[in-house]
Amino acid sequence: MLILLVEDDAVLAAQTIDFLNAEGIEVDYAASLSCAKDIAAQTATFDKYDAIVLDMALPDGNALSLLQQSLAGFDAPVLFCTAATDLDDKLAAFAAGALDYMTKPFALPELAVRIKLLAGKVNKHNQVFELGSLHVDFSAKIVTRGSRTIVLSPQQWQLLALLAEQAPAPVCKAQILRHVWPDSEVNNNMYKSLLTRLRHNLSRDDEPSVIQTLKGQGVALRESSS
Repeated sequence: MLILLVEDDAVLAAQTIDFLNAEGIEVDYAASLSCAKDIAAQTATFDKYDAIVLDMALPDGNALSLLQQSLAGFDAPVLFCTAATDLDDKLAAFAAGALDYMTKPFALPELAVRIKLLAGKVNKHNQVFELGSLHVDFSAKIVTRGSRTIVLSPQQWQLLALLAEQAPAPVCKAQILRHVWPDSEVNNNMYKSLLTRLRHNLSRDDEPSVIQTLKGQGVALRESSS
């Protein structure tokens, strides 16, 4: 596994690299936005990485700009690891495309686990997401659960893809509305109806639900804890 670490604290970066190497994770390191962009220019893409770990506040700018400008459309999942604890910072990171967010100080074992989860969640070569018996092929837009092929409407597919991209993290209602209905006025009944139909299509008969509603947080694609 190979990741890119963008972190301006040299001591923290060295400690992180040593620990991740011991966990079997190879690390390319950039101390600034310009260094990260140089890496992108040399390789023509960030897609060789299984994950990218970004500090938000860097000497030559905010890493959000890197995510928004340089990483548009790339496959590697992004984890922000930063001292920025404000909710607005977290929401901005997720809106820009980050899949995970940790605040400093953090435990290195937890960082390693989060990286492995992110890197393993979506196979970059065939764009497949798996959760138990649920199998989502992004490139072919085919959803199966066990031996059953699931037919989804375009809006159900949009919602499932969003939840799969963020899983196991919850997705708030506002983000779902922006993603599925970016240019439309949507009432609460439309939102609830879409969620109910998708939940029903993914879980039939004795199949456990894979869409969980988390009070005060949103909706998450994860296996039931019950």
